[in-house]
Amino acid sequence: MSRTILRRFRPLTAIAGCAAILILALVQPAAGTTVAVRATLTAGAPVPPDFKAQSITWVSPQRGWALGTIACATGTCTEVIGTDNGGDAWQLMGSIDAPIPKLGNPGSGITEVRFATASVGWAFAPELFGTTDGGRTWATMRIPGGGKQVLSLAANSSEVYAVVSPCKYATGICTDQPLTFWRKAVSASTWTQIPLDLPISFAANVSVYGRTAYVVDERVDTVERPDRFYASTNGVDFSARPVPCDKTPDVALDQALPTSRTDVFLLCVGNPGFSKSEKIVYRSTDTGRTEHYSGIVGDYGIQSQLAVSPSGNMAVSSWSDGSFMYIDDTHDTNWTMVIGSGDGGAGFNDVVYVSDEVAWVVYGPDDQFSGYGAIMVTRDAGQTWSFVTP
Repeated sequence: MSRTILRRFRPLTAIAGCAAILILALVQPAAGTTVAVRATLTAGAPVPPDFKAQSITWVSPQRGWALGTIACATGTCTEVIGTDNGGDAWQLMGSIDAPIPKLGNPGSGITEVRFATASVGWAFAPELFGTTDGGRTWATMRIPGGGKQVLSLAANSSEVYAVVSPCKYATGICTDQPLTFWRKAVSASTWTQIPLDLPISFAANVSVYGRTAYVVDERVDTVERPDRFYASTNGVDFSARPVPCDKTPDVALDQALPTSRTDVFLLCVGNPGFSKSEKIVYRSTDTGRTEHYSGIVGDYGIQSQLAVSPSGNMAVSSWSDGSFMYIDDTHDTNWTMVIGSGDGGAGFNDVVYVSDEVAWVVYGPDDQFSGYGAIMVTRDAGQTWSFVTP
């Protein structure tokens, strides 16, 4: 069930004395009524109305999962919900014995969920849990190599990859030891390290499409250490690729997002200012060996994520002291802001296309201090977005 965002406009005064602009104000989800604390949670039961989403993932347009929290007998429980009909109906799948830590607070827990098949998936960042029964039961897993947190994880139907940090969550750069990169078969229990030059960093990104895989190690500074960007066409042997973001000073490579065996989109973000940053998208049709300019996204927002549909429709979610959504569904270099909300920085997480027209995102994820935990969907390639009640 969903309801469309009200299309009301609200002025936002531009900085540095520029003229005021108008942006679309995002209507926050309606406040839920107080619910009774549940003593038990049953797989297959309806999703409680106080469920707050943190992360969302899909293996097909019909089958997806969301990680979040609900009230329970112990206070707050971390739950996974699922759908097998494209989000028309959701149900409780299973509990994970780990909290969702608030952003920037040192500690343990999980903030992301990803599935490789309808049965096998992982919850991670910073800890690591796994399921082999579609999310009904979850078991803690050792982080490869004795690492302290999983920064990024991605999988296809047969292989899973992870970037691991030697530093604990939200403790900054604790050492000059490098990040490590690991691979294993989805059905296996043992990880194998893939040797890559990955200097220590706060963030990393790994992504896969079939046998093609990419690894991004985002630079800590802009002079002493450039970004690292690697690609593999067989999932085993990785080679360095050029970083187009280096063409613009103080802009780093955040994300590599493949849409076919050879096509990959690159998101560069940097030069942050007061609630603004440069956000530039490039597209490569040869696994990152060369790239083509796909436009500069709007200024507002700093923390950003890119989503691309199979045909090349693009969306960038971004947030700073507000939350913003930009799209380019004409496959050119012109980007349009379709959501702009002065919500104090509720933020987005896991924007993802599941078809050319349908995309999903979590608005105000549970690890943010706003904690709205709302799921949103577009069914017209990003032009309009609606809240979904699981």
